[in-house]
Amino acid sequence: MKKERYFKIEPTSEPTYIKITLDKPQYSQPKLYIPTEEKNGKKVPTVKPGNRWYVWFLWRNPETDNLDIKIKRYKEINRAKTVKERKAIGAALIRATEIMLERGWNPLNKKVEKKAKSKVMTLEKAMDYALQLRSVNKKESTVADYTVRLEFFKSWAKKKGYLGLPVPKFDLEKFYEYYDYLLLEYKTDKNKPLSNASIENHKRLLSSLFTQLKNKRIIEHNFVKDIPKLEIDPQQNTPFTNKEIKRIREYLQENDPYLLKFIPFITSCLLRPREILRLQIKDLNVIDFVLKVETKTEILATVKITEKIKPVIESMQLEKFPLDYYVFTPEGRPGEWNSKLNSKVGYMGKRFAKVKEALGFGEEYGLYSFRHSSIGNIQENLQKMGYSETEIVHKIMPITRHKTEKAVRTYLRNLKKYTPQDHSELTTLEI
Repeated sequence: MKKERYFKIEPTSEPTYIKITLDKPQYSQPKLYIPTEEKNGKKVPTVKPGNRWYVWFLWRNPETDNLDIKIKRYKEINRAKTVKERKAIGAALIRATEIMLERGWNPLNKKVEKKAKSKVMTLEKAMDYALQLRSVNKKESTVADYTVRLEFFKSWAKKKGYLGLPVPKFDLEKFYEYYDYLLLEYKTDKNKPLSNASIENHKRLLSSLFTQLKNKRIIEHNFVKDIPKLEIDPQQNTPFTNKEIKRIREYLQENDPYLLKFIPFITSCLLRPREILRLQIKDLNVIDFVLKVETKTEILATVKITEKIKPVIESMQLEKFPLDYYVFTPEGRPGEWNSKLNSKVGYMGKRFAKVKEALGFGEEYGLYSFRHSSIGNIQENLQKMGYSETEIVHKIMPITRHKTEKAVRTYLRNLKKYTPQDHSELTTLEI
């Protein structure tokens, strides 16, 4: 509470008053409490367990206006082992407390301060929180992929001792340690380094998580997005030739007829393996000869059931099974398959790996190779029919479900299938 005093100044023609405001002190002088014990009839300082040292002062009670709230500060005092050390720490804590009080610190706001401090998340908690934000409205398979990559990063950060750091302390220099680990040190189960594409996928996921933290003002800047991209060979699966496909067909007829039903969904409908494994019987409309498929870019896409695949679908007798059964399962017939999509794709990949091994195909071939083969075959046949490059792009675009002409051209260029048309009529040179 403030008290006001007025002092009269003379001599003047008229009285002049100076107003002086006297504030009551808000706090008492901080002091060190030193517990004691009796030795030889005298009280002496003690550091025995249960006798805690602390700095204390009195704070003015806003309700009573009296200095009757006792504030205690312990900090590191009681970790010291000797009286001398505790006195030294106590003196330092007294001075620190005085400075804090002089700068306006209000000890009654301690709860608010603790709450504010709790907003500084550890790297682990921050990344888990960012993953929750990033996963909203995402497909199960996408979230599963995010989770696997984040757990990989967290495992590395734990070994390095970074997982418990306040997230602002995890800076660009520390991230480059992880980046170099992926690039130079880590080896796969087959003792091979990660591909540039895989490293970029790791980096892309972490960058998106740091962006979430930046948007929530937990960190100031997403430094990951500024790291230059690695060069990536876009061609992941080499197309099969017609002769190779014939060999595969003959082998499957003898050794895995069920996989021979799976592959035409790739070659005829141009579905990706994971799109096929999402298919349920209710997605196939055998009256209008279309199917609905969940793609990587759309929620649902409509795909034409071509004449070549109709006999395959008819042979599967899908009408005998419930509509919510998956078309392909490990049982060799439609059924329930509640595994995660990545596990399903992995299962089919391993199943085809046995075929590759038997026929001598390398790692550059996979189930996705059939899609590349089919699109390349369509392109070659359109060329033979005399269509120009632009006409071919326009015809292929709705079949492949690419969104832009540029995307189709890039895809075809990566297949290395385009051969320029005969230009004999355009030259007159004779040699």
